[in-house]
Amino acid sequence: MHIIYHCYGSAHSSVVAAAIHLGRLPSDRVPSHEEVLKLADYDSVESWQIGTLFFKGHDEWANPIYTLGLGKESKRSKQALVTFLELLNIDTAQLFFNEALPHINVYAKVGGALSRRYGIVRLGRPLSAYGIRRGYFQLVRFVQQVKAEVEHRMQGMGRNG
Repeated sequence: MHIIYHCYGSAHSSVVAAAIHLGRLPSDRVPSHEEVLKLADYDSVESWQIGTLFFKGHDEWANPIYTLGLGKESKRSKQALVTFLELLNIDTAQLFFNEALPHINVYAKVGGALSRRYGIVRLGRPLSAYGIRRGYFQLVRFVQQVKAEVEHRMQGMGRNG
């Protein structure tokens, strides 16, 4: 199964969710400000890269994990991708899309917009990390729900880890 965490620009919420999923960030405590900022791809995707699928690693079940920025029209962009793959006779049943953006707070969203959209990195990056940390366990719960669904789907396919 291909697990895709997506958000607006693939720079904040999806990156942190993928890092939690892969165990690169803790699920039992709030990471330090530095731990968030040290993620190799945190707050680094440029607007021209929206729509690019970024491979992050494999989870404990060997499923590939990705992040993806879908911009303003996330539902349409996702539908276009799935339709294109289906036209190429590629099995899209193995794609598992998970929208991370609703699981962060306004601080993280405003900080992300300041940094990525408006180029005010010096203010936006620390504000986005503050927001991520302030609402961190909401992201952890989201990732736990995703992982539970992955495990459920794999059991249904006869793969139980």
